[in-house]
Amino acid sequence: MGKDSSMIVESKTLKDGTIVNKYETHLECSSCGMHVDAEEYESGICSDCGAAWNGKQHTKVYVTSVPASGQTS
Repeated sequence: MGKDSSMIVESKTLKDGTIVNKYETHLECSSCGMHVDAEEYESGICSDCGAAWNGKQHTKVYVTSVPASGQTS
């Protein structure tokens, strides 16, 4: 997880040919809405409001096109 509470997972192709898209996840405190940094993530306490941060997660999925396989018309 980066300092800005985001984690980016790059796209990959699994052994069975399944493509897993690139995605980015951001964590924030469900009590005050501030971003959770690595230190807060480890401690479980939000340094902004003092509450257990009980994370709220936002995920951004990067969508790419996959060429059609087989015959097309």
